Order: sequence, then C-alpha cells, then structure tokens
Amino acid sequence: MINLVYAIALVCGVALSTLSAFAPAVQPDDASLRAADAEEVRIVVAGDSKAMSELLHPNYIVNSPANRVMRKDDLIKLMAAGTIANDGLERTVEGTAITGNVGIVMGHETIKPKPDSELAHLYGAATLDRRFTDVFLFENGKWRLLARQSTVIRPPSVTTPA
Repeated sequence: MINLVYAIALVCGVALSTLSAFAPAVQPDDASLRAADAEEVRIVVAGDSKAMSELLHPNYIVNSPANRVMRKDDLIKLMAAGTIANDGLERTVEGTAITGNVGIVMGHETIKPKPDSELAHLYGAATLDRRFTDVFLFENGKWRLLARQSTVIRPPSVTTPA
C-alpha cells in the first residue's frame, strides 16, 4: 500500500513538473512590471471593476485626480457605479524601478472622462493631462497595484455658467 502511495505521488510530481515546464513563470522584472501596468490601463478603459479588484492589493491606496485619498473598496464601488469612467486613456511610461519585490512605474497619461464621471464634473468634458506614479508589490508570482498618485497637470479652463 505504501508503495502505491509513493507511486501515485511520483506520477503526480512528474506530471506537475512537466506542466510547470510549459507555463511561463512570471518574474519580478521590468517586462512583467510593464505588463502589469498595461493591464491596469486595459482594466480602467474597460471599466472592469471585478478585474480591478483582483489587480489591486488589499491595502491599496490612491491619491486620486479628484484630489482625495481613497482605499480599494471605495475605488471599486465608484468604478462599478460608473463614477470613475472614461472614453479613452493613453499612458506613456517614462521610467520604472524595481527594488526587491516593489516595482514603481512613472510617467504621464491623457484621459478623456465620460460626461457623467467625477472628473467631468470637476474639470468639464475636456481631455486631461496627468502625471502618475504606480507602486506595485510582487507577491505569489504576480504584481498587485499597491498605491497610485494621479494628478491633473493642465486642467482645461472651466467656465461656470452665468
């Protein structure tokens, strides 16, 4: 009986090691960090609150372009409600850095808020230019977004109705 258990374990171990040889391992390197950042852009453009919840670290915090600090649960609720929504986002990464399991992505982005979004209410429906910093944490073989700073740098002139 013991030999049968060892045989099963050996077969399963061989099968698992064979399968893992075909699955590419994610490493905490520049390419995987940039891929995680690109995935965040895709999620934001799609307005996919479920995917965003999976990408965000449980301790996520953001200093948002709406000039307030929010945690993960708040951001997910606003995204699901369409309060955080856009008609387009283009991001240019200007620099990355990795120290241990912490990855930082910095650059600028252009975003077109949807007419009923929080940013449209603050800045109008014009396209916004922003500076950003994303901080990722590499855990359990994947990057999770831990913190973000996003600041509008050239808000359009907003006229108030007379």
